[in-house]
Amino acid sequence: MNSQPDIQTSADCHTKKGIVPTDCDLLPITNGNLLVSREHAVFCRIPAEEVDAVRAVLSGHASCDILSQALFENLYRHGFGEPPRPAKPDPPTVQMQLTNDCNLDCSYCCTNSGHRRAQEITLDQALHIVRQIPKVLGHETHVALLGGEPLLVTWCSDLVSHIIDLGLSVMLFTNGIPLADDAIAKEVAGLAQRGLKIRVSLAGPTAASCDSASGGERFENALLGIQKLAEYGGGVSVDLMLTPQNAETVASELSRIRERLPANTPIALGVLYMSGRETGEHLFKDRPSLESALDRVAFGAGVTVPAQTSSPVTYRRDGCSCALGKHVHVRSDGALFNCFKMEEKVGHLDGDGFEATARLMKANPHRATSLPVCADCPLATICGGGCRSENMLYTGNPDEPPCGPWRVRIMSELLAENRVASLEWPVAFLMQEAVARGIDVPKNLKPKKTSRHLIDV
Repeated sequence: MNSQPDIQTSADCHTKKGIVPTDCDLLPITNGNLLVSREHAVFCRIPAEEVDAVRAVLSGHASCDILSQALFENLYRHGFGEPPRPAKPDPPTVQMQLTNDCNLDCSYCCTNSGHRRAQEITLDQALHIVRQIPKVLGHETHVALLGGEPLLVTWCSDLVSHIIDLGLSVMLFTNGIPLADDAIAKEVAGLAQRGLKIRVSLAGPTAASCDSASGGERFENALLGIQKLAEYGGGVSVDLMLTPQNAETVASELSRIRERLPANTPIALGVLYMSGRETGEHLFKDRPSLESALDRVAFGAGVTVPAQTSSPVTYRRDGCSCALGKHVHVRSDGALFNCFKMEEKVGHLDGDGFEATARLMKANPHRATSLPVCADCPLATICGGGCRSENMLYTGNPDEPPCGPWRVRIMSELLAENRVASLEWPVAFLMQEAVARGIDVPKNLKPKKTSRHLIDV
């Protein structure tokens, strides 16, 4: 998030004239209103005692001079009186699923991996794709390689080497087991020294918890692979899954995992989402439950978990990166998607191909302001219309977010508290937060579609 401007020096340099854009709306919140400018993508809580003055300004019956100095300073701190907020500078990304084959059978697998598809992409096809990336999406594009288990593909290292030669950043997602093989560890370590980033995932903090969720002997083999890679000069980041079921174990065992990893190995806690074989069993029911788990981990492991960021300003969101044509996912059978969750299919390598599909997505963004549900919503450029994959699961239509007065109200309440991170929350978290605050929510709001990973294999 952008840093907060210095109120004392910045606000004093501005006059009250024009501090409130002409397109502003007032949305109801507890003990006041939320002032929102869709054009500028800014927001600010207006206390109840100041609402009438703001209404008078918006209606043209009074000038901004009637606003109190305290409110003026708060408006300026929230980006009012400044140019419209910029969009988040997300670089383009291309994810390539090299195979659906996997040496594990994880109960929560978001891609429903396990067996190789009848037809999967070849090295020639993969090379053709990566050579098109710089001219279609730009040299700043991030490339991610995943599976299944990508290191089961014999030409994986050749592809990585070529991506590095093109000057593109590349990251490999693996369960780490293949790295226990000396030859593979040595080869991958050499690529790491040339710039390859490697992320190794663990389904749990102990052999028992990790292996039971993975359907195989994962924990010890993954740790062995990480050690072998380090011996050859390569490093990794570890993604440790955090679920309601294993939070206590993560808290008690995190320090022991650190002791078994090479020094300074980063560990990130991963949270699952509804996709593939994950149907909700391993998801946190609401944001407070997740934050409580993070607190337990921090206390038990003696580490600091960064607090949820609050900010008076946020980036402009015309849509998620998938909606704006910034992301292309290549499934192992050549199907093309606009999101790593692979719910909304947009093309195929055997059809229009990678380049034409990527260009078409860039030229035809799905901006929130153009969506029927969001067209007149004051929060459209702040909310962005939600996650398209989540929209598809809940409504069957990526252009139709599961929204209504309840969502506008809870988003307004959270923004009034400067909780801009809530803009990234899943629908389930927003619903539970609304319920906790006494806001009526739809009784039947739940996923209506089966994840594509379970029906399109």
